[in-house]
Amino acid sequence: MSIQIELKSEKNTIALAGRIDGRTWKEFQENLMPFITESEPSIKIDCKKIDYISSSGLRVFILADKKAHKLNGTITIAHLNDFCKDVFEISGLTHLFNFV
Repeated sequence: MSIQIELKSEKNTIALAGRIDGRTWKEFQENLMPFITESEPSIKIDCKKIDYISSSGLRVFILADKKAHKLNGTITIAHLNDFCKDVFEISGLTHLFNFV
């Protein structure tokens, strides 16, 4: 998995590529969490180039959501493919995030 970070004026955006699984979740978490701050509590995660998300990856999304909500922010997930969106739906997590 590679992580590209793009900062925009109204929201931080992190663009991801590859797989978020047992081998890559930690890198994802270490790069994502510092961008959720009091001054920028909302973040957009561009998943256009993600082809797989495991339960370890879902855990990072959940932790990010908890941190963002604590700071009155939101997590927006963009361009999630149907397979990965099914993972969120089966896990009962779609209500936590904004999908675009």
